Parts: sequence; structure tokens; C-alpha cells
Amino acid sequence: MKPLKHIKLLFVSLFMASALFSCKKLNKEETTVYFSIYNPISGKGMSGVSVKIIEQKDVTPPLKLQNKYESKIIWEGTTDANGKASCSFKTFKSDKYTYWHSVDESFMDGKKIITQPDYGPVSKNAPNTMTYKVVRDNINVIVWRKNINCYDENDKCKIRERSLVKPWNAEWSKWIPQNSPFYPNNYYEGCDEYLSNNIGQLPQDIIEVEYEVTRNGVSTTFKDTFYIIGNNSVDTLKYFY
Repeated sequence: MKPLKHIKLLFVSLFMASALFSCKKLNKEETTVYFSIYNPISGKGMSGVSVKIIEQKDVTPPLKLQNKYESKIIWEGTTDANGKASCSFKTFKSDKYTYWHSVDESFMDGKKIITQPDYGPVSKNAPNTMTYKVVRDNINVIVWRKNINCYDENDKCKIRERSLVKPWNAEWSKWIPQNSPFYPNNYYEGCDEYLSNNIGQLPQDIIEVEYEVTRNGVSTTFKDTFYIIGNNSVDTLKYFY
């Protein structure tokens, strides 16, 4: 009986050693993470931003319902003058190991992220591009809308717009005015003019505007582009038609 017992113990020991070895086995291919952090309005990169790669291991004990993880930083760097940084490393094959990118967002004071990577671990054995598009926030703006080529009181105009840099505003908006008690016909009519009394605030943006204008019974459409940059104390959005 003893030899059989020794054989069983040897088999268990070999199995545990094999499992431990396979858990620590590295992939042959390298995983690369490229960071790109820049302002899409100016095209300038955000330099000196701290970035990291974090290795996370699932150390949940058997039969435990709540997962437990151990994490450690395996690489740290900072973005260069172009807002770029990169790192290549080898990952463990085991699914117990996942790898995550991290960006120190302390540089975000007075700024707003408009595009960033989806939440999730880094893809092993592949290139990963982590792009952050960042704009200045709280730009002072006023709105000035005016029919600068007024023909008569029968003129009418409606306007719609979309952002050329913000993904959530990339589609055309609804035409305005719409369902307004001040414009019951859903048009700006006659020799309309409006200048906002209060200063509003918006993030930096590039906005494409489309106008549909009717004068003397003839309807035309045209487009314009607004750049909300913030170089002046107040940016004026001139909806002139």
C-alpha cells in the first residue's frame, strides 16, 4: 500500500508544480501600449503626463464568492512634447493575470476629456493605442444671431449644428428654433437679431453650422464653422445669415 500512496503523492506534487509553472509562463509575443494625449483643437500634445502599466493578479481563494486581487505597477513613464509615451512588455499566459493602463488625471485642472479609451484590460500580445483628446474647459462665450441681409418681414431662417471633435455631438442637431413660444412658426422671421445679455461657458470646440434661409420666396442653404478657442476674453458665436 505504501508504494501506491507514494505514487499518488508524487502525482499530486507533479500536478501542482506543473500548474505553478504554467501559471508563470510568459507569452512569447510582446504587448505594447501607446499613449497619446493631445488637444484636437490646437493639435498640441499634453507633455509631462504621468502614465502607468499595472499588472493585476486574481488571488481569490477556492470556493470564495468575492474576488480578491493583487496589483503592482510594472512600468511608469511620462508623455513627451507630443503627448506620447509607449511601453513594451511580456505578459503571463494565465487568465489570472490582466494588465491595465493608467493616466494620472491631475493635469486635468481647467480641462475636459472629450475622448478616452473604453474601460477594460489591455489586449495581450498586441498593440494597444490609448488616445485621450483633451480640451480647455469654461471658455467664455456670447451668442450673436443676426439677419445681415434682410429683405423684408417675410424672411425666415432655421439653424442646426454639430461638433467636429466631440463624438457625442457628431450628428446634426434638430433644427432650431423649434417649439419656442417666441418663434411659433419654428423660424427666425423678418429682420431678426439677438445678442445674449449674459456670458455663457463652453469647452473648446469646432462647430459646423448649417443654415436654411428663405428670402423673397427663394430658399438656400449654406454652412459655416465656429472655432471656440478661448484666445480672447470672450468668444462671440456669430450666427450671421
